[in-house]
This record gives sequence, structure tokens and C-alpha cells, in this order.
Amino acid sequence: MDALQLYRMYQIENAGTGGDKTNKFVMSAALTAAASIGSLLCGKEIHCRVIRSGVNLDKVAWSALADMYAKCGCADNARYVFDRMADRDVVSWTAMIGRYFDARRRQEGLGLFAEMLRSGIRPNDFTFAGVLNVCGEIAAEGLGKEIHGHMTRVGYEPSSFAAAALVDMYSKCGNVEKAQAFFESIPKPDVVSWTSLISGYAQNGQPGKALEKFDRLLQMGLKPDHVTFVGVLSACTHAGLVD
Repeated sequence: MDALQLYRMYQIENAGTGGDKTNKFVMSAALTAAASIGSLLCGKEIHCRVIRSGVNLDKVAWSALADMYAKCGCADNARYVFDRMADRDVVSWTAMIGRYFDARRRQEGLGLFAEMLRSGIRPNDFTFAGVLNVCGEIAAEGLGKEIHGHMTRVGYEPSSFAAAALVDMYSKCGNVEKAQAFFESIPKPDVVSWTSLISGYAQNGQPGKALEKFDRLLQMGLKPDHVTFVGVLSACTHAGLVD
């Protein structure tokens, strides 16, 4: 709220000076403030002022505008803004795809991902991870495998969170054998990759394997996080290992 009050003071002080009442830097900051409190009304007021002032927006400002609409629950408005961006790079595409996923509009997000590929934009690890997470949520292993193949063709960092997302996707789709095989191809799996594998075994009725991987994680000197413990406790539940 303080940021928005300062923005209004800025507008009032510049109203009678004949100078530029709005610039893209101030506008971006104000839109971020409006998004943080979910104030669609304030966000729309800023958008209208930008239109009236005729200020030229850069990618950062366009993104701030789309984020404001998305965080205020207006994914369609965010898409309207996205479609009018002159220079859409991989960050812009990934952000819009993520906005659809955050709004639980998975099919539209996946459709936009396909459109991104057709446009010739190369996805990055953030793009792949987001799409793979959705594939796991809806158990779309076939689509996940296609994305895995695309990742292999265009290249990705084997130890990245996108690699961890692949382990998670295969696990959530019930294919723990594939998850294990891919996990073994990761040069230095982090705690996220280990947790995905542990949770996958626990969720697919193999608690012994889950506990075995947990012991291995500890032997590697890695520190489990709260998600890891949820997976291990789930394995204990399935195996009846109260002690």
C-alpha cells in the first residue's frame, strides 16, 4: 500500500509540471505493488494511465502488466497483454505458460507451450520443469516422454531442476523403473531428485525401496528437506513401520 501511495503522490506532483506523468520504470514498480496485494482496480487504473500517456513499454513493463492481471485472477487479460507484446522471448513465453498453470488451466498452458515450440523459441529449464510438473499432476506420461525426447534433442543441463522434474514426472505417472533409470543418469543428483525418487517408490507401493533410497541419500551427506520426510513417512505408513 505504501508503494501505491507514493505512486499516487508522484502522479499528483507531476500533474501540473507539463512533464512525463508516467514512465515505464515507475509504472512497473506500481504494477508489482498492485499485484502483491491483489488489487485489480489499482492495476487497471495504472494500465489506463499508461495507455493515455502513450509511454512505450519494454519487456519488463509488459511482463509486470501481465503478471498483475494473472495474480489478480485474470488470466485472460494477462494473455491479452502477452499477445500484444512486440518482443516475446523465452522468459515471456515461460511466464505466460506458468500463469495458465497457476490458474489450473493446464490444457491452455500446454497448448501455449506447443505454440511456443512452433514459433521457434527454444524452451529453457524453467519451461521444461513447469510443463513436466503438469504432466506428472495429470499422469500424462506419453506427453512427458515427448517432452523428454525434445529436451534430449535441444540439450539441457543434466543436473538441473528440469532433470529432477523428469524423475518426478515418471514417478507420479507410476513408472518408477523409468524414474530410477533416468535418476541414475544424473551426474550429481540433488536432494530434489532424491526426494522425487523416494516419493515415487512410496506412492507406488514400494516402501522398502523408498527407505533404501533415503538411507542412500543420508550416506551421500545430503540434508533431507520437509518434502523428503513426507515421502519417507509415507513409505513407513505403507509398510506399517510405526517404530
